Amino acid sequence: MTAKVEALGYVGLEVSDLAAWRDFAAGQLGLQWAPRDDGTVDIRLDSHAIRIRIHEGPRDDLAYAGWEVRDAGALEELHDRLAAKGIAVERASADAADRRVLDLIRFPDPEGNVHEAYYGPLQRTDRPFVSPTGARFKTGAQGLGHIVLACRDKAVMLGFFQDVLGFRISDHIRTEVIPGRPLEISFLRCNGRHHSLALAPVPIPKKIVHLMVETTSIDEVGRAMHRCMAAGTHLSFTLGRHSNDNMLSFYPLSPSGFDIEYGWGGLEVEDESWHVLTHESNSAWGHIFQRPPRPSKPASN
Repeated sequence: MTAKVEALGYVGLEVSDLAAWRDFAAGQLGLQWAPRDDGTVDIRLDSHAIRIRIHEGPRDDLAYAGWEVRDAGALEELHDRLAAKGIAVERASADAADRRVLDLIRFPDPEGNVHEAYYGPLQRTDRPFVSPTGARFKTGAQGLGHIVLACRDKAVMLGFFQDVLGFRISDHIRTEVIPGRPLEISFLRCNGRHHSLALAPVPIPKKIVHLMVETTSIDEVGRAMHRCMAAGTHLSFTLGRHSNDNMLSFYPLSPSGFDIEYGWGGLEVEDESWHVLTHESNSAWGHIFQRPPRPSKPASN
């Protein structure tokens, strides 16, 4: 396999409350909110024109994940490999301008999640990234960060991402993230980031479990956590350090009901020396799960 995915370049989210998302993403997490004339929003973390694409709608879930490949030849080779395996891949060049890329294709994974592969992302060095809180994020060749997808048949999903898109397994965690619910989460990489994708067999109604963004400073994690707490944002998991990728992070609940992992210090992996590992704990310390507060019952007369 020559052509392969090289980074998680962007994600598209369908959200129902744009105002709440603006306060959360920009005011609490320090991401740059860049509205478009058509009512959609680009969220920036760096010089790329888009890292998170926001569409208004009722689903409050992942709309698509955008995976970067090296060039036009790699995109064409990936297209042909998908087609040869009987996967319903479509040329989506008409959407390239919307995604601020030169060209892209679109295809589903075995459980119906929408993925896009593209090359040539637009760089806005003429309009430098400006965080409203002064935060800086670790992106570059490692891409946006990582996403965790809920899945029903993890073995089939692992086969798809490994055999078709070229991901490599970093490790597995066999644990109870939520007490009384044992599961095995598998972590896959496509560059030096420990994982750009994880697959979690969890019975939730959403496609996405969480999206991770990584800062360049541990202090930014602390500052963002205190901004979230001051705003009354629920923390699904408290501050902690993960056992496998060493990420120090916390998990604020987004206005759409899935989590954002906000972290620092993630492990970098070298393919030549890495071998698959297994862990029995999600975290070395911390990351205590907190159930969201239940809505208050209306007062009776």
